[in-house]
Order: sequence, then structure tokens, then C-alpha cells
Amino acid sequence: MIAVVGGRGVIGGAIVETLRRAGREVVVVTHSRSCAELPGHRYGDMLSARTLPDALAGAEVVIQSANFGSYPMEKRRRGQTFASFDADGTEQLVAAAQAAGARRYVFIAGAGARSGGAKPYWAALRRGEAAVLGARGLEGVCIEPTLVFGPRDRALNRAFAFARAAHFIPVVGRGEQIHQPVFVSDVGELVRQVLEPGSPTGCFAIGGPERMSMNELLRRALAEAGLSCPLVHFPLPFVRFGAELLACLPGELLSPLAIDFMLEDFVAELDPLRATFTLSPTPLEQGLRTYLP
Repeated sequence: MIAVVGGRGVIGGAIVETLRRAGREVVVVTHSRSCAELPGHRYGDMLSARTLPDALAGAEVVIQSANFGSYPMEKRRRGQTFASFDADGTEQLVAAAQAAGARRYVFIAGAGARSGGAKPYWAALRRGEAAVLGARGLEGVCIEPTLVFGPRDRALNRAFAFARAAHFIPVVGRGEQIHQPVFVSDVGELVRQVLEPGSPTGCFAIGGPERMSMNELLRRALAEAGLSCPLVHFPLPFVRFGAELLACLPGELLSPLAIDFMLEDFVAELDPLRATFTLSPTPLEQGLRTYLP
């Protein structure tokens, strides 16, 4: 049995669908008590160790694809941070997988996790990857996707909705950060191959076949969606000042750290992936056409 922690999310949901189509027995581990009552679901909170033994009982493979709902906007007052999920939560879940007798552990991390950057989101991912790869008795695999897009993603779909409502797209800074958008189904397929007998362990970055600036990404995605509106760039000092103010308000609507995250380059070197797995990443427009009306 395969336990997918976070199997109701954007990436986790695609993984569950891919594995079930392949005939694998999959259980979705969710922190929602109401959803845990659904067939094929179990209750488990990766931040609460006492809930994990029952959630992972009988699991041969554990897949972690979970993060806080407002990602990358931390909600520190609620304990929803990069460290609490990617670092502390991963360490806790790895220990539970070991105790359950799991054979393989797959961690959906993020492109740039091994970059050596000092930002808290990189440090948290490095701790999580170290826990997975260093776990005694577990075959550890870390998958590092770039910006993931698909029918339920929060990035491009929110941009489409904003464009329809406001007739422009706000862009932080100059929009020159580089992205390599990867179709969510490709991530699901990579996980399927990672679980095949004899599949290697270690870290594997995955991205789309093209690199582009944020500006180009938005323009191409909007064009494919049949939307025509300008990109309005907001000066970075102005945005940082606003983020500092919003971080102090109830709800913690924005933070300087989230702005830093949005300005990162998210790219992947695909040669190791292609040399190890049978996978041809989907171009941006081709992926969008599978679900845009």
C-alpha cells in the first residue's frame, strides 16, 4: 500500500490519480477529519506525531506532498511556516514511516533545495531532504519540481481569475526572474516511475522543457487562455514596504519573506532526469490546452 500525505493537494492529487490509474493501492492521508471519512482516505496530521502510526499502518511506500495552505505566505501565529512543514514535519513523518516499516519514502521538495541559499525556505528543504536521505532502512527519494502548473494550481489559475476581474496582472518588481514551468501530470508520472522495482534513490530535479522570465510566462499563459491584458509592474521597494505592514495585521496577508520567494529563479537541470527516467516534459502551451476551456 502507498500512503500519500497531502494527497488532496495540487501535486499530491496528481500523484494519487497517476498511481491509481496504474493499478496501485493508494491511501490519501489528510489532516481534514471530514475528508478522512471518505473511501481511500485516512486521518493524519504530519505536525502531530500521535496521529501518524494509524495513518501509515501497512504502508510500504510513503509519499510526502504536503505544505501549508497559504504557501508561500507563512502564517507564523498558526504555526504554518516553511520550517514547521518542510523541516520539522518531514523529520516527524520520516520517523513515523520508519516505525511503520515502510520501504521507500518520496519527498516532494522544490527546485533549488540544494542551492545552498541562506533563506529560511531553502534551509527548511535541506533539512527535510537530509532527513529523507539519511533515514536508516528507508529508500529515500527527493523530487524537486520547479513552478508547477495544472488544472488546480494556485499560480496561473489565480492570474487568469485576476485578469478576468481586474483586466490587468500585478507583477512584483521587473518580472525578470526565470521559471521553467512543469506540468503537474509530469510530476505524477515521475513519481510512478520512481516507485518501479529497481528505481534509483537520491535527488531528482524536474522542470518543463523551456526557461522563460516571469513576464514571458504570464504573457504566454494569458494568450493561451484567450486573455489580453497588461502586466503592471510594482516597484520592489514599494511592495516590500507594503509586505512589512501586511505581515503585522491579523491574518498575516503578506510578508517580506514571501516576496523573496516569489523573486527566486526556479529552474532545473534536466539531463540527469532524462538519463534515468523515461519522461519528456510537457511544453507550457501543450499542458495548458489539456484543461483550459
